[in-house]
Amino acid sequence: MTPKDGWNYFDADRAYADVLASRLFESVEMDSARAMAQIVQDRMHGDLSIVDFGSGPGHYLPVLRKIYTGGSIRYHGVDIIEASVATGNGYFANEPAVTFTHGSVLEPADSYAGEETVISANTLPHVPSIEPLMRFIAETGEVRRFLFRMLIGRECVQIRKHLSEHLFDDMFDRGYQHNNIYSPAYLRHLLGEAWTIEILEDEVDFKRLATHLIPAQQTDAFYGNRVSRAEGDKVFKGEIYMPWKFVLGSRTA
Repeated sequence: MTPKDGWNYFDADRAYADVLASRLFESVEMDSARAMAQIVQDRMHGDLSIVDFGSGPGHYLPVLRKIYTGGSIRYHGVDIIEASVATGNGYFANEPAVTFTHGSVLEPADSYAGEETVISANTLPHVPSIEPLMRFIAETGEVRRFLFRMLIGRECVQIRKHLSEHLFDDMFDRGYQHNNIYSPAYLRHLLGEAWTIEILEDEVDFKRLATHLIPAQQTDAFYGNRVSRAEGDKVFKGEIYMPWKFVLGSRTA
């Protein structure tokens, strides 16, 4: 891994890719998946063509299908981890309306296939910049709406979390995780006047969150700093407060 792509811890974190695959195989319904699906149900209608950046193996799709009753869903997952793409394509192999592509949210045009709806859950805080995606959405007339679960605050903050407990050489040049927060004003700046956005509250079951563990924590307690935990009515990862919100965008012109 070079300093240029030091943010990309995903490929090395096979433990988390395995967790996402197990959620798909075991039909686990994440709180964020249900919340996103409910917004889709309440705010969208008709047949949907969706591209999901940071899709993993498509573990959100069954929840979307279960809750959305307004029409059919054509789903295109895009993920940076090749194993997740292979898992998704294998699991949904008999469904022509479901495809997965190996790609990056930093280069959205390379994976885009004409979908009207762009979604992304839990991915955008962890990439260096949302500007490539937002500029692409603003400039691509076929995109009519988007729905993101991301970190929203009153200001823009770039955060780099070091991922090793004992290795500190070049610690913020390689092997780190972004947890970036963006303001609504910045989103509007990137999108321009042709778009409106709404900031919607996240939904968290704090009792369920208290039991949230990743198997890797059994052998590496420090790994738990990457896993969401509750402090009162706030969600943290390690020392970092995570102000999760949903952002719903609509093209008006």
